[in-house]
Amino acid sequence: MPTPLLQPALTFNFQVTMWDVQGPGFFGDAVVGAAASAAGQLIFGSFAEVQGLEGSVEIETYQEGGRNERVYRFAKASKFPNLVFKRGVTARTDLWDWQTQVVASARTAIRKSGLVILFDRNGPGSGDPALGGLTRIPVAAWMFHRGLPEKLQGPVLDAKGNSIAIEILEISHERLERISLGAIPKLGDLASRFPSLT
Repeated sequence: MPTPLLQPALTFNFQVTMWDVQGPGFFGDAVVGAAASAAGQLIFGSFAEVQGLEGSVEIETYQEGGRNERVYRFAKASKFPNLVFKRGVTARTDLWDWQTQVVASARTAIRKSGLVILFDRNGPGSGDPALGGLTRIPVAAWMFHRGLPEKLQGPVLDAKGNSIAIEILEISHERLERISLGAIPKLGDLASRFPSLT
């Protein structure tokens, strides 16, 4: 049976989750202080924009003497730009708590890894009761590793305007990869029901 033609997913339907992979408590330390405790929380969803889902490889060239017909190329280090997360300002202080812990704490800096999942708006099986009525089918996922908050920017406040107040977080991380949906806990079963998505 031929595989059905799938339309590309729209960019607006995504979810972000970040969790601790290093910090107080990971090496036998007790979590000390309110800032470390607050910074160690799970950061979940509610971002308006994500940028920087990309990677590149530095290429080194070598010209062998007497071989004018070719240039050898070798892969060197991978390079990943900062990830940029934008969201509207609310009463939540989780991003600022994390940045404060990394900058001001004498204890081990909290590093976070994270997952960005892109959903299809009305994918195959949308609303299927066997899937718990799920209306957003996951299409793609990217995972970043061991990130630190390199820059955190508050909103530009303007008494004459009426735009949404936006805060911007830039995360410097060690690696980014696009992962199979089957590798994500609880999404593996869903992905197996729709093999064309994996």
